[in-house]
Amino acid sequence: MGKTETVDSEMTKEEQQRLTKPVREVFAGSVSSKSVLIGSCFVNEKLDEQSDFEAAIEATGYGPYNYLLLLAIFPGTWAHIFDTTIMSYLLPSIKCDLELTLNQKGMLNAAIFIGMLCTTFLWGYLADVRGRRSFLLIGYFADTILNILSSMSQNFYTMLCLKFLCGLMISGTRAIKMTYLAEFHSTKYRAATLYWSSLFCTLGNVFLPVLAWAIIPQTWSVSLFNGAFVYNSWRIFVLVCSMPSFLAFVGLLYFPESPKFLMAQGKNEQALKIFQRMYALNTGNPPGMYPIKFLIRDTSETPVESSDGYRTVWEKIRQVSTRVKPLFSKRYCAPFFMITVLEFGSILSLITIRLWMPQLFAMIETYDFDGRDPSLGSVTVCEMISVRSVTNVTVATGPNYTAVETCVVPPIPIKVYTNSVIISICTVLGIMLAGTLVNLVGKKKLLLTTYAVAAACTIALNWASDSKLILGIIAVYITLMDISVTTIIIYMVCLMPTSLRTISVTLSSTISCLGPIIGNVLFPILLTKSCVGPFFFIAIILMSGFVLTLFVPTPPPKLL
Repeated sequence: MGKTETVDSEMTKEEQQRLTKPVREVFAGSVSSKSVLIGSCFVNEKLDEQSDFEAAIEATGYGPYNYLLLLAIFPGTWAHIFDTTIMSYLLPSIKCDLELTLNQKGMLNAAIFIGMLCTTFLWGYLADVRGRRSFLLIGYFADTILNILSSMSQNFYTMLCLKFLCGLMISGTRAIKMTYLAEFHSTKYRAATLYWSSLFCTLGNVFLPVLAWAIIPQTWSVSLFNGAFVYNSWRIFVLVCSMPSFLAFVGLLYFPESPKFLMAQGKNEQALKIFQRMYALNTGNPPGMYPIKFLIRDTSETPVESSDGYRTVWEKIRQVSTRVKPLFSKRYCAPFFMITVLEFGSILSLITIRLWMPQLFAMIETYDFDGRDPSLGSVTVCEMISVRSVTNVTVATGPNYTAVETCVVPPIPIKVYTNSVIISICTVLGIMLAGTLVNLVGKKKLLLTTYAVAAACTIALNWASDSKLILGIIAVYITLMDISVTTIIIYMVCLMPTSLRTISVTLSSTISCLGPIIGNVLFPILLTKSCVGPFFFIAIILMSGFVLTLFVPTPPPKLL
């Protein structure tokens, strides 16, 4: 009987240990149980299942880590805007210093896009094989150095070469940045976050004309070596514009490689550590309390090849073709082609008008409304932009009054800067609205709306007779086209798998770089043939984009 009581007593102790073990494990953060803090209660769940990327990134939550990442990405978005737009504010001021002809101005405007065209695809391939972060760092650092050197340019050919090299370096960072940012966010926050990133771009468009207005009109100048080296206000402006790339480089030093890329490479342990750090910073809990302990790679992905080992040039070319081949498979070819065509048309329409906008406003603001004969009826846009600024004047010099033609930089009307600021502020508000509406109305409906309204704006612009009305139409147009470009990139990110995501975005961006080159060449040609020509040309492109968008597939709820 005593023996029986002893056995019963031992069983009772074992039963107590078994019953109390889960409670102790919750507070000890045991690996065999999942402890989730909800409010002030702990929920204990089994961790028998492995988790994919979407479950893992969702478990990290959303908070300080995501905000800090956006803060680090912020100057990088400005770097791309500054590099591609700075020339539109420089050209009126550098004509005399660099002795530019009209054709040379066009070459400087197109140089960065030609550079982007040459290397965007290469950047995408390298980012998909070697990783996102390292090439973002390389691109931003090199762009910083090249912009500093550009500020020291003393002739056209030096500036042309350096702007081309800037295009080579900055080309991949935009697409890689969007992919990198998307792969740190769950489905719930991904689209909205990418729209917020686009909002940073529009803030750059607000700040750039303000910066130009504050610096370029100044009379600062330093001359060395008997005038062989001159450093004046517009060069200081270029120097200051190199800061966003430098700040982006410094900010990204504190962030890791994309966890989605690491999982695609089979480096799940490294990815898990990143998820744990994100979870700890977002929730305030210790990393060990991160509820997911095992990761798996999605079987639907095309495996990312290892980048280790030496390869010959031919082997690397074969590897590139192998990496690109799935992009043209039956599953991905049609969506990739449609989105690329849409991006080409949107960027052509947006960048062409944006780069010509300061010049168009300068013509409109210098038009003599008071001296015009009222009997001619309402003034048209064509009539206003037919005015040309005079930059060469004849000056009488010497005892015999010899006529000498001297290059004089014409004063840029203040409204050229203020109008640019107003348009950029409207774009900021539009992007904020789009970031809120994208999850409510859907990407396709949003894209259809932007194309339809933007096409109507380009047609209506031809009959606008008031400078304020023209400003309003262009503001709506630029805002909608900015939203459309961001939506198209999000489409590409969401439709492509990890192994093809960056290379598809960058290949599409490479082809799209032809848009600004073609647009900036055709715009003045069409303008001289017929004033309404370039505006109707862009309207046709936008209406074609509207029709094509109807056939684009709806992105899946989760990243592939």
